[in-house]
Amino acid sequence: MNLFWLLFSTQGKLDRKNFWISILILNLSSVLITFVGENIFTSYEPTKISFLAFFMSKMLPRFYGIFVLISSFFLAKKRVNDIGSNEWIPIAYVIALFIPTFMSAIGSINLIFFSGLFPLFITFYLGLASSK
Repeated sequence: MNLFWLLFSTQGKLDRKNFWISILILNLSSVLITFVGENIFTSYEPTKISFLAFFMSKMLPRFYGIFVLISSFFLAKKRVNDIGSNEWIPIAYVIALFIPTFMSAIGSINLIFFSGLFPLFITFYLGLASSK
């Protein structure tokens, strides 16, 4: 399987196994990169952190998060092609993935949990639906 096709193409179909492997690797690597970045950032004194350390610890995880959102759209689109479902699901999926981040940015701690349930439901729908 071609990695560029997997992460950046809307053409073709994606079976359950490859969908789950791809989604889990993308999301777990995003969590790992964010965790490492936060540990690097907190290890420095705030007044003595260099631009490079700031960029590596704060900006790279965010850029990778954007990459994960874009790749998740393409994975969901290929999965929708396989199950023959509604074409709007990949767009709703990416918006649903972004909402918990937005809620945490505005400081709405109580809504983060509830806003995280919607992308989870869509992920399980896409991952468990049978092929047409």
